[in-house]
Amino acid sequence: MNELKSIYDNYKYIICLDTETTGLNPKTCQIIDLGVIVMENKDGEIKEVMQINSLIKLIDPFASLPKEIVELTHITDEMLKDKGEDINDVKRKFGDILSLPGKKLIATYNAEFDLSFLRYFLKGYKFQDLDFLDILTIYKDRADYPHKLYLAVTHYGLDDKVANTHRALDDTYACFEVLKAMSAESDDIIKYVNLFGYNAKFGVPKEQIKNVKYKAQSFERTVPLYMK
Repeated sequence: MNELKSIYDNYKYIICLDTETTGLNPKTCQIIDLGVIVMENKDGEIKEVMQINSLIKLIDPFASLPKEIVELTHITDEMLKDKGEDINDVKRKFGDILSLPGKKLIATYNAEFDLSFLRYFLKGYKFQDLDFLDILTIYKDRADYPHKLYLAVTHYGLDDKVANTHRALDDTYACFEVLKAMSAESDDIIKYVNLFGYNAKFGVPKEQIKNVKYKAQSFERTVPLYMK
């Protein structure tokens, strides 16, 4: 099976990622867990060529994680202090990935959230040959509400293959396996590149990502979002 053919015909790398954060506001909160896998199609076989699996120390050493974040992610203050990396070291690692030669597609689930945090995380970095794919937008066109990642994992029969744990690297692998399953189902994935759906109830995101087209996406599935 030539999975993700439409993508690998146009991109050298798929960079799949996920973040865990201290809250919902990228201006006042920070990434505490970053998972990244770089997937390349080599002679018809998709292989992982680079990875980041990093806990990140709190910028304020005297701060504590909100209780609800600890309950959701099982990341604790002690884990960040003992195993967390300096934020600038993780930035450099991610910068090295985004500087790889060739066209790169960043793919994640609910991309607007992760990319809004990465915009601040990578402030000052300038990159080329980057496009974006929101796996959630595709899933909303493929399945009925609700649309949580763990439901997409179950929908595509991937429960025995990946773990959706609210830890960044685990969720990154879950995202990529869901993306592959979607490609096997219907390889129109390329048509969703730089196309993000949003809930009309909440309006278009205020801080939009450059080169991304935003379209209101309802819960009623009629035609694919790229045809509207």
